[in-house]
Amino acid sequence: MRRLPPWGNDMLIYAHRGYSANYPENTLSAFEAALPYVDGIELDVQLSKDGRLVVIHDETVDRTTNGTGWVKDMTLQELRQLKIDGYERIPTLEEVLGLIERSNVTLNIELKTDQYAYPGIERLAWLAVNEFELGDRVVFSSFNRETLVRMRDVAPVARLAVLTLTGESDIISFAETIRAEAIHAQPAFIGSKAWDQIQQTTIETRLYTINDVKDLPPITVSAIMTDEVERFTK
Repeated sequence: MRRLPPWGNDMLIYAHRGYSANYPENTLSAFEAALPYVDGIELDVQLSKDGRLVVIHDETVDRTTNGTGWVKDMTLQELRQLKIDGYERIPTLEEVLGLIERSNVTLNIELKTDQYAYPGIERLAWLAVNEFELGDRVVFSSFNRETLVRMRDVAPVARLAVLTLTGESDIISFAETIRAEAIHAQPAFIGSKAWDQIQQTTIETRLYTINDVKDLPPITVSAIMTDEVERFTK
């Protein structure tokens, strides 16, 4: 159980790519280190060449590993041979689900289909979550609206969130159409027309990525996502 932040327990804390301020992002060590401090963990999922769900943010491995190339062009075995900060490996989603299973946190799975659609990723992700019986503790999010529509078709009971930067004019109506529980947005979302609209609904607002207490929004939102998880606890 995380410690309460100084403003109380109304606003939830999600670890953005795990405790990524102090550990390599999207790694098992980053996720495990975050668990004592947070209500939720956010991560990114893509598909390997052989159809395995892997946890990595970029579409290429260049920035975070010692390798080069597109995730979609590499098998799981090839991806697992790469090193992150010299010692970590790219996790599979199943490995992370095993870690989450032993905790009480929520897991936010961002499906990274912005540049490549990864056909079938929605079904595979839902099957993996169901295998661990974690459907009630997993939220699926994406910037790709077609991905969210497909996820709703694949999993009528899945928890969904729509990712945006500052809020497109039709984002609230889209969220209502797919029965999304939340909008995940940058802080500039507050004060936008979409922000005004969301106040008339039951849809939650979760903001990313806030790394300093002074940057907290002036109004309470449902949750924030942060790399600096210990800065928001006491």
